Amino acid sequence: MRKLSGLFGVLMLAIGLVSCGGGGDATGTGGGGGGGGGGGGNCPANTFCMGSTTFIPTTRTVAVGAVVTWTNDSGVIHNVTWNDATARAAATAGDDKGDIADFGSGSHTRVFNTPGTYGFHCTIHSPGMTGTLTVQ
Repeated sequence: MRKLSGLFGVLMLAIGLVSCGGGGDATGTGGGGGGGGGGGGNCPANTFCMGSTTFIPTTRTVAVGAVVTWTNDSGVIHNVTWNDATARAAATAGDDKGDIADFGSGSHTRVFNTPGTYGFHCTIHSPGMTGTLTVQ
């Protein structure tokens, strides 16, 4: 029985290390970061955190002129690719503009001065790793 308990504990630890982190709500104020063995805690305002195969939260709403950050502490390489040319053109300033190339750690920012709803995805983990940014 003792072996079974130890095995169960190891299994739960492994599941925790490969999980995608917390769920979050539509505004991104709930849920956690993490995933892939990194991160944890809440994803800050105006930020999309990257889990092993998800953006956390999957949707955010920000004000016009907001700086939006994509943070990767997951230990997994991701990118941010806009679903269309309109979204790509709206992603300006920040540390660059348009799509965000593959990165394994750190953060990248974009500024959004045009209201709209912009979809994005990670081409490495697509389909499935998608997000939506609404700028009001």
